[in-house]
Amino acid sequence: MAVNRSQRRVGAGLAVAGVGGLGLLVGLVLGVSVIAAWLAPAPGNPADSCGAGSAAPGGTVVVGPAGGGLTVGASEYGGPGDPSSGTVGASGQSLATHPDSYAELGGTTFQTATAMGGLPYMTPLRISVGDRSAIAYKRDFGLGGGPVAGRPRVIDLWWRLAGSLGIPYERGLWSGPVRIARAPATGASALLSAGVGAGAQAGLGAVSAPGAQAGLGAVPGAGCDLSGAGVPITAGPAARLLPGGIAAAPSGAPAAVRGMIAAGNAIAGRPYVYGAGHGLPLDRLSPAYDCSSSVEHLLWGGGLLPAGYGAASSALESFGAPGPGRWVTLYANPDHVFMYVAGLRWDTWNAAGAGDGSDGIGWHPLVRDASGFVARHPVGL
Repeated sequence: MAVNRSQRRVGAGLAVAGVGGLGLLVGLVLGVSVIAAWLAPAPGNPADSCGAGSAAPGGTVVVGPAGGGLTVGASEYGGPGDPSSGTVGASGQSLATHPDSYAELGGTTFQTATAMGGLPYMTPLRISVGDRSAIAYKRDFGLGGGPVAGRPRVIDLWWRLAGSLGIPYERGLWSGPVRIARAPATGASALLSAGVGAGAQAGLGAVSAPGAQAGLGAVPGAGCDLSGAGVPITAGPAARLLPGGIAAAPSGAPAAVRGMIAAGNAIAGRPYVYGAGHGLPLDRLSPAYDCSSSVEHLLWGGGLLPAGYGAASSALESFGAPGPGRWVTLYANPDHVFMYVAGLRWDTWNAAGAGDGSDGIGWHPLVRDASGFVARHPVGL
């Protein structure tokens, strides 16, 4: 969480008396409303509903020419002159290794920080200062403070992002105007030339697997093809773990199962962070996941959940129908959830011991103990 001086001075500049103070307050409230409307995704824009591209490779900020947008008040946080902010964002990500980060201001959680309309976690914005711009991603939030040059203070720039834009480091005390805009329709990937890890090996591209399959269609509101075309195929009756941590789908698997495997391949190997992935639509790729958010991403990939779904593992105890399924079985309790897709286990750790694959999120080849878990399956699978 952004905890720089802008948070400690929350409300500074707003608590002014008299008619002039009321006018300033009303003006700033209206300004925030304008910002939220400006940044709202265009209805039906697949680039917004299916992820706006991939972040820059760790440790880099890619700088481009200046862009347009709305001028807002900004401040910076972090760095040696602002030790109270630390180096870990509220998302659990290391901001030292992800300098292309910003914090939306206005609240104490990702949901209540609404100075720019309550942007979802990892929303990309083009931020321009002078003749430079960079695509940055929401990995943090903070309370903020008073207006900057008469404009609402709505965004904190991680100090290394600020530096890449030519902002001189002022020991966490800089503030000034910047221009912000939604990322281009093609997302940041066009600017940053960044892939999506294992998903790209499975033919997923930056969003999801291409190619429609009759009878599956898209989840309402998702705006994406969830067919799983392009996922590796194996001739056997069960899914198979391939080198690199991705899975091949059985040739006879339904389209929904192929879509789930494609979705899993897109995030296999990403780090486990408790609470990560929640608050982000399921059709956007998160840099980290926990057990329930990763399972929900796979279920979305199979067309079984809408993109806006987000619940804890305990809610999955009542998902679908009771008992094991033919193709897909979830095992859930209040603390954890894992699943089998075409016989291959999706889990967040190598719970079955040696030989059970990586110790992170992804496909695991061994069967684990399911004592204390409720078995559920998607209807028809």
